[in-house]
Amino acid sequence: MKIPYKKFMSDPQKLSYMFNTVLVGCKILFLTLFFAGHMVWMERVEVFNFVLTIVGYVVIRKKMLRLWVFTLYFNIVEFMTLSSIAVGFGFGFQLYTISMITGAYYIKYVGSRFFGDSNIIKPTLVAVCATISYFIGYTFNRIHGPVYKTDSRVETFFFVFNSLLVIAVLVFYMSTFTRTIDGTENKLAKMALVDKLTGLYNRHYLLSRLDGLNKEELSDYWIAILDIDNFKKVNDVYGHNCGDYVLKNIAETARDECSECTVCRWGGEEFIILASSGKCPDSILESLREKISGLHMNFEEQDIHVTVTIGTEKYSPDRNVDAWISEADRKLYFGKNNGKNQVVYVTNVQ
Repeated sequence: MKIPYKKFMSDPQKLSYMFNTVLVGCKILFLTLFFAGHMVWMERVEVFNFVLTIVGYVVIRKKMLRLWVFTLYFNIVEFMTLSSIAVGFGFGFQLYTISMITGAYYIKYVGSRFFGDSNIIKPTLVAVCATISYFIGYTFNRIHGPVYKTDSRVETFFFVFNSLLVIAVLVFYMSTFTRTIDGTENKLAKMALVDKLTGLYNRHYLLSRLDGLNKEELSDYWIAILDIDNFKKVNDVYGHNCGDYVLKNIAETARDECSECTVCRWGGEEFIILASSGKCPDSILESLREKISGLHMNFEEQDIHVTVTIGTEKYSPDRNVDAWISEADRKLYFGKNNGKNQVVYVTNVQ
């Protein structure tokens, strides 16, 4: 069964089990190398590391995350140092320095983002330990050379394996960060362009949308401003929670009825609708007005009934966007002052 990415990433046990299982597989491979090469003291070291890795499952099951991270890094640093001394840099065990440091920052990030604990690991300390380990192995090999001599084919195999393993870990870290950054950017964009209460686009989105259309594209567009009649009375009599409830219902009705239009919350109890006549004629506004007038909303056992007044205007190339919206707004207030609950398409009142 496919595990949703976000759910998996926010589950410390699943993440820990995954890394621990990868480490167990590596330990079996390395043990095979040391036994086949009769590297006695490395055999003993790696048997100890294998047992420590298996114990890691128990630590994970008991949700002792910090202890598991500590044993994981102790295991890797100790193994990287001793294996580099034992077989030299030709096997590529020193490459774990790269994945250790990036991994430490990754674990710190995951701990802070998903578990509220940014102190699971100290990346700077890990970087220092990994660097020291690297130079211990380098210095020993420069002075003494590797302790054990091995077949060049085995050396090549392990160098390729370790290189691919480190690359795979880095790809995992980078893909995770990239995915997180994309998700954060999308979330911020949504927060900037979407009204939190109604879920509709907001004023900023509409204005940016209009800025992105040229005069030729706008030639058959119309715009309408919708205002809830006597909305202040709803808030005063039933409270602001009821007002929010009404706004959400009006927003949902407008979005459903004008599905081919761009429906935005303009501010307060005002909504704005933008559409191309080719996709959605402005006659739909009368249908929307009737639908809202017929809505029966129930809030805390109170029946709420509202109407709306709408002013609409077709695009004209001889005026800018502000003047276009202002003309629709002028028609709206003409309707407000002349009975409400109507759609005003044309008026000669200046």
